[in-house]
Amino acid sequence: MRVEHFLNSEAVVKPENISEDLRRNVEWLKDYLGYKETFDLIVREFKIGARQVALIYIDSFVSQTDLTLIMQELFKTPDDQLNHPSLRTLLNRKVPFIEITPETRLDKTAEQILSGPAALLVDGITHAIVMDVRQYPDRTPSEPSMERVLRGPKDGFVETLIFNTILIRRRLRDPNLRIEIHEVGRRSHADVAIIFIKDIANEFFVKQIRDRIKHIDVDALTMSEKALQEWIIRKPWWNPFPTSRFTERPDVAAEHLTEGHVLVMIDTSPNAMILPVTLFSFLQSVEEYHEDVMIGTYLKWVRFLGVAISWLGPPLWYALLASHTALPGGWQVLVKPSVTEVPIFWQMVAAEIGVDLLRLALTFSPDPLTQSMGFFGAILLGNVAVQAKLIDAQVIVYVALAAVGTFTAPDLDFGMAMRLLRMFLLILTGVGAIFGMPWLGFAIGIIIPVAVMVTTDSFGMRYSWPLFPLDRSALAAEFIRKPLNRKVMRPSLTLPLDPTHRRPENK
Repeated sequence: MRVEHFLNSEAVVKPENISEDLRRNVEWLKDYLGYKETFDLIVREFKIGARQVALIYIDSFVSQTDLTLIMQELFKTPDDQLNHPSLRTLLNRKVPFIEITPETRLDKTAEQILSGPAALLVDGITHAIVMDVRQYPDRTPSEPSMERVLRGPKDGFVETLIFNTILIRRRLRDPNLRIEIHEVGRRSHADVAIIFIKDIANEFFVKQIRDRIKHIDVDALTMSEKALQEWIIRKPWWNPFPTSRFTERPDVAAEHLTEGHVLVMIDTSPNAMILPVTLFSFLQSVEEYHEDVMIGTYLKWVRFLGVAISWLGPPLWYALLASHTALPGGWQVLVKPSVTEVPIFWQMVAAEIGVDLLRLALTFSPDPLTQSMGFFGAILLGNVAVQAKLIDAQVIVYVALAAVGTFTAPDLDFGMAMRLLRMFLLILTGVGAIFGMPWLGFAIGIIIPVAVMVTTDSFGMRYSWPLFPLDRSALAAEFIRKPLNRKVMRPSLTLPLDPTHRRPENK
């Protein structure tokens, strides 16, 4: 390998142009790619007419059928042809394939080979013909398990980027739809796509995202969309609020594009990253728009209630209990635990940790054991603990209700953020109760997250919009599902170049 120097422990290869000497080009590529050191690198040398050629590719990355047809056509070349070969002659007459790209540098040719295409080199020509005959390992698009709907499309993104862009183009046959491809990672050379509608998306967001992707300096993005998110999103590590939303649904992705958002996708991941976002972006679900207006509005309210309970429920109950607050009428029964031998605070902490242990156990259990693990953990252990008077039944009910509320959030990251904030609020309330001021601890546990939320931004846009800064019409739209045939304006959050969904009527 021709190494010019080392940079950050990485061997930097001196760029070398393709020469007319086929043998020299092939030896360079063999040396660089580790021929015979790696079993899946194929180098096929043969003749086209009177000329020696070499076909280099990664096995199982290409369509053998396409390569066989190309080679059959090349073998038909008479010996008296290509005595003076040229790139134009090969491209126009001898290579029966559509997706071909001439390449003049050996290092760039090697990068293309590692990405999947096959390279054809001909003695006497200073270009490599890169043929995109890739055959992608893929799975059938299916409904995402995290974003199920009762009514609506049942397809979802897969791990192959090109298939995902097709699913978006099926829904947006817009000539202004732009899909930019960038390579990220010195070793992975991962394909990252920036997707937006040119006459809707604000160039401010597109430029910021593009610049941040171009400045990613890392060996590889092996963790796909999560690693990419942490490079693009700039926020303190201790901030639990997610400032980008992921979706596996093409219809959700297409709808956000029409609202002026920008999508970022990476090959090998079925998730599309939506930018910019606000707090209320994580409280929207596609299910609301596949139901009638009133039902969709009701579902919104139930979701808001569930998220509020998941954050405030158990800590609020403990604050009422620790402060000996008397509730009116029969409501007093809600704050009368029967098991007091173990401090209620520690009962609640143990229950919270137990819910997380059960969730992790169900996540990593084999499918045949999932149902039995759920029954054993949620019913058997909980019932035994209550009967043994290790934990109060009310604690189990309130913690379980909060756990259910966590999963009403359509976004997993946001739900886990609420879970973390609930634990934070419970701990501060417990610390306040030690000093006889549970409500002070409860108040501090709310004020700190709200202050963090208000000061958080997503590419310059306030995370708390439209609540702060206040936008009454946009805030009303977050709480009331507007009929789609009355949806005129795009959200001002994205600063769209075209602010309306409709065109002026011709008079």
